[in-house]
Amino acid sequence: MGDLLAARDHVFLDFDGPVCTLFSALPASEAADRLKALLSPGLPDDIAASADPFEILAFAASCGPSAASVVERQLKRLELEAVSQATPGALDVIHDLARDGYTLTIVSNNSVDAVRAFLVMHDLAQAVRRISARVDGDVSKLKPSPFLIEQAIRGLGTSPSRCLMVGDSVADIEAARAAGVAVVAYANKPGKRERFAPYEPDVIIEDLATLR
Repeated sequence: MGDLLAARDHVFLDFDGPVCTLFSALPASEAADRLKALLSPGLPDDIAASADPFEILAFAASCGPSAASVVERQLKRLELEAVSQATPGALDVIHDLARDGYTLTIVSNNSVDAVRAFLVMHDLAQAVRRISARVDGDVSKLKPSPFLIEQAIRGLGTSPSRCLMVGDSVADIEAARAAGVAVVAYANKPGKRERFAPYEPDVIIEDLATLR
């Protein structure tokens, strides 16, 4: 970890997981059910059974731009309702990295508005300098696509070799690899270390304090 950080200037943090426990107050399954209620009856069985709001958004996008727009707006409202609780240790890690001179960017499939609300709520607007996150219902731009990471790199005017991505999902690893960025996989739940290992992240951590 020390070598990874020493060779880089910019740290990209996924939002839900490494920074915020987004659906701690509003379970993701409840959010998914609210989104499904916006769509026509007779959903495919896998979508009807899904507890993942992003799977519902992806299905809505397959139904056309109007459905995607409606579901995305509601998802943003739900994220704003759910955003509040920081991941244990995350605020200290963010402040320490910023103090040590790293430029911090949130790179997230969650909405820009939800991320911004969280940063203001926890007085992190100075520590986290940029946000590269969802702005519409176009799911093709979301991780595992490298779009959001590449957008962050362009915004900083830097190169992939100077950046490090920290995420808690296979999608984060795949997006970072596609963008040519080193990646730290945060195994914040049992079984994640084993799930991440085949994707060969540069480092797997179980405690955010390792980033300090």
